[in-house]
Amino acid sequence: MDANERRARATHEATQWWNRLSLQRPAEISKTDRESFTQWLRESPLHVAELLRIAQVHDALERFKLWNEVEADVTSEPHNVVPLRELEDASEDNEAPPRSPVSLWVMAASACFVAILGAWLAIGMRGQVIETELAERRQVMLDDGTVVQLEPETKLRVKFEDNLRRVTLEHGRALFRVSKNPQRPFLVSADHTSVRAVGTAFGVENGKRGVVVTVAEGKVAVARGKSAAVLEQRMADSAGTRDGKTLSAEVFLTAGQQVTVPSSGVVNPVRAVDTARALAWAEGQLVFENDTLADVVGEFNRYNRTQLTINDSELATRKVSGVFEATDTETLLAFIRQGGANISVTQTDDGIVIDARR
Repeated sequence: MDANERRARATHEATQWWNRLSLQRPAEISKTDRESFTQWLRESPLHVAELLRIAQVHDALERFKLWNEVEADVTSEPHNVVPLRELEDASEDNEAPPRSPVSLWVMAASACFVAILGAWLAIGMRGQVIETELAERRQVMLDDGTVVQLEPETKLRVKFEDNLRRVTLEHGRALFRVSKNPQRPFLVSADHTSVRAVGTAFGVENGKRGVVVTVAEGKVAVARGKSAAVLEQRMADSAGTRDGKTLSAEVFLTAGQQVTVPSSGVVNPVRAVDTARALAWAEGQLVFENDTLADVVGEFNRYNRTQLTINDSELATRKVSGVFEATDTETLLAFIRQGGANISVTQTDDGIVIDARR
């Protein structure tokens, strides 16, 4: 997804939120909607910016005094259109019309935007740390124009040097859409593994499986252990990509390929993958292929504040395959219940307990 597509999507989602919330009074807005709206705002400064833009247009239209004198070639007004005259009549003289509930939310969002923008601009500082918490997803833009999407419980360290753009993925997973600059390579380091790119889009995961690199666009080089250290030093000395030499231990990946580097250090063979499926987490989806229910629950717990717990060891080892929305716990629970009548799902103060009926 390029920049124009991301903006178009953000505009569409902002419009949906505006229409959804503006029809309700603050007291009528559910806790779920409040939390979802807040989470959507936190995901990207672009979301806040688009919502503020829609609010500004809406406010300008409300204040346009001649709006009702504009003739429209229609015989009757649609049932879902509220004439602005009603809003003007409700106000006194030249006072502004009362703001809708979502307008108040946008005012709060503007303060949030200032805070996000400040953090966004500060990312260009050397050694900046970017971190997400449980159930938090973020999208940030680095000072070179690179866009990074961070999944929950992810920690990055960004350190840009004169000859090298360096990012360290301490844990978690992130999708990088690298701004092209051949004279200043982009390097992602994770658990003694280095991923070198110039202008490309790829995902990196640093977790229980080791380091997993998936390329969506372009080409990257992966090095491990001593080779990674040599590669990083050469790049820092500005020779990494300018002398035309490569390391024999480097593994090259192109679009549609993936490689896993276990903690043991032995690089697995490069394999072809469906990147839409392999990087589905960047779109808020979780894909499981013959994974244990314990692993599935563990993954869901990263994306949701309501935590799931399995109390039966045999049930925890059951295999699961499927595609789920990361925040749709109810669908997962319904799927689990279909596994047999001997499964119970209980809501507690601490979360949801999955157990085998005795």
